[in-house]
Amino acid sequence: MFESLFNLVKQKNLLAQANEQIIEMLKEDLSLFRASVELLWTESGVSFEEIKQRDRQINRFVREVRKKVLTYLAFSGLREMDSAIIILYLVVYIERIGDHTKDISRLATDYPNRFKCGKLVKDVKDFERQLFDRLERLIDIFETGDNIREKASGLTRTHPDVDKVYLKMINRLLTPDNTEGLACAEGVKLALYLRYLRRIEGHIFNIASSEVNPFHRIGFSKKKKKNKAREE
Repeated sequence: MFESLFNLVKQKNLLAQANEQIIEMLKEDLSLFRASVELLWTESGVSFEEIKQRDRQINRFVREVRKKVLTYLAFSGLREMDSAIIILYLVVYIERIGDHTKDISRLATDYPNRFKCGKLVKDVKDFERQLFDRLERLIDIFETGDNIREKASGLTRTHPDVDKVYLKMINRLLTPDNTEGLACAEGVKLALYLRYLRRIEGHIFNIASSEVNPFHRIGFSKKKKKNKAREE
């Protein structure tokens, strides 16, 4: 009996530890995101090599979480398997945010010279701030545990609006007359940067959707109810 009780406590501790590491990973993602954006705009601050090293720590966390979840499942069998599998999905999304922050820092390092956005500078800065805020809100969901579903739902509901902001900027870049005041190379660099930002937002949405949608719809928009008249 005592052995069974010990195993049960150990299993719960493993999941608690995994959750703590998820929070650490998200915080490191946010820190790396801010550092890579600063490097892109100012060519100063944390170097690409430092960002790469810190991203490796996130990768180590992924492996540690996987081990904890596997050990948990070995002890508990099928109990709470859905929660354990969701954790495995989450760490992949979190790791990919880190990868995209590394992409931004590589963009700054491999293609130096002052980053220019032409007439889009205000829109780009607003977009960055919006993503910083959304990542902070995601951390709050895991860290405080307050109103989880409501907060996560807020992030998923507003995802299409954020996506429209990205598409609007890309469409402006792709206009034939190129009225944004950018040379070809500058426009390509900005387009790549916007794409990396969009992927970061996509993974924020994926993580938030795990608290809103059933397992099979993680990473997908909430399914709309069919029109009753059409069903009939």
